[in-house]
Amino acid sequence: MTFFKNYSDYSIVLTDPFMTFGIIFIILLSIIVCTARRSSNQFFDKGYTNMLRGLAVISLIFGHLSDKCLQNKMIFDSGGYWAVIIFLFISGYGLYRSYRFSTMGWMFWKKRISRIYIPLWITLVMFILMDHFLIGLNHSALEIALNFIGIHRNNILLRVNAFAWYVEYIMVLYLMYWIASKLPFSENIKIASLFIFCMSIHLIIRYTPLMEYNSIWLQYTMVFPLGVFFGKYRDRIKSFFPEVLWKQIILLVPVFLMLVLLYSWDSFDLPQASRLVQPIFLIIPVIIVSIFYERINLKSGFLMLLGEYSYEIYLLHGPFMAKYDFFLFRKPFYVFFFVYFIFLLLLSFLLAKMSTAIRSKMKFLQFT
Repeated sequence: MTFFKNYSDYSIVLTDPFMTFGIIFIILLSIIVCTARRSSNQFFDKGYTNMLRGLAVISLIFGHLSDKCLQNKMIFDSGGYWAVIIFLFISGYGLYRSYRFSTMGWMFWKKRISRIYIPLWITLVMFILMDHFLIGLNHSALEIALNFIGIHRNNILLRVNAFAWYVEYIMVLYLMYWIASKLPFSENIKIASLFIFCMSIHLIIRYTPLMEYNSIWLQYTMVFPLGVFFGKYRDRIKSFFPEVLWKQIILLVPVFLMLVLLYSWDSFDLPQASRLVQPIFLIIPVIIVSIFYERINLKSGFLMLLGEYSYEIYLLHGPFMAKYDFFLFRKPFYVFFFVYFIFLLLLSFLLAKMSTAIRSKMKFLQFT
């Protein structure tokens, strides 16, 4: 009896993929709508960014499912890319709204380290053991040591958790922000410096042997500093948008055109450098949609839940999808997709609670 699948030599074949995912999307949309509750919303407030993370989680799962597991490639094949853009943009935005460029000492790093590394370390131990006992894959001491400090290489089926490449990148971005905060200049120059720092990292990777390992960073170069920029100028940017509803509705036209361009980017013969600006065609629609969200006095509890545990879901979703899939290969696919989804949510909840419990025992990582 087959208990799980590894996608090194197997792909899921769907006889009617559009009907299958049509059912899944209808169910997810119904859950989002049914869990909506009345709430007072403001332009790009915490509730909106949390729901954006929730939508990014859904995009992430569908994108990696299509890219790594399905023989039938779907329209959401780039969903992982879209999700990371949202995660990075919100990270830059949230960091500025929380700290501005005020003095950030050990407290700043305690929060980053405990939030990012404790869940990472728990999942690494779990996946190292699962690799050994389930697929006979053993990892060198050097690789494990690098993984524990956040360095991961992008080989899906041979690494402990290749999807965790994000950890190294976000920690580098936090370091760049921290360095920029220490500069004896105005906030505008600090933000400009952050753009320069990120572009410098881009060039170092592109023209050194790091290209072999960190090339995935290049397409996101400007996203995090754009989030910081938006964090500073959020209210001023909002003032450029019309307040009259029918004028706001007209903005849906460029939103649609930008999303079409984002999706069809690879079909154009554009220079490689165009990847630097491609994320803007998702970021601007995300900002514009926030104008409409402010008018809707609703928040989806389901999306808020996904947003709250988005990091834990990110760490867990990949290996349980591509390396040891206990659910998705079974039929009917749309039923076992939700079994996988519920399993992922429960495991993410347990991971978050375990991380909190460990953090409470580690006095030097407490924030107060």
